[in-house]
Amino acid sequence: MAVYAVKWNRFHPKIFLSCSADWTVKMWDHTVKSPLIRFDLGFPVGDVAWAPYSSTIFSAITSDHKCHVYNLTIDKHSDVCDKKVIGGKLNKIAFNPT
Repeated sequence: MAVYAVKWNRFHPKIFLSCSADWTVKMWDHTVKSPLIRFDLGFPVGDVAWAPYSSTIFSAITSDHKCHVYNLTIDKHSDVCDKKVIGGKLNKIAFNPT
């Protein structure tokens, strides 16, 4: 399956996220061969982004037009919220840097 995005954590230089057509977001330590955590979102995941203000918050978008937000400090197994975007296709996600 295709990997659509890889994003490094700016607070922890060994940690990065990947997202792919296999419906998953995976958190990796580049010194370890298998993912640290795997999140199954149920649809292909088109993009992922770390929050610029936190080492534990990230967001992902899926092909069913949803944005999922994760906060690993609160819950390491599921998103803290998700929102379906009506009337548009989601291709990329980014946090406002300010």
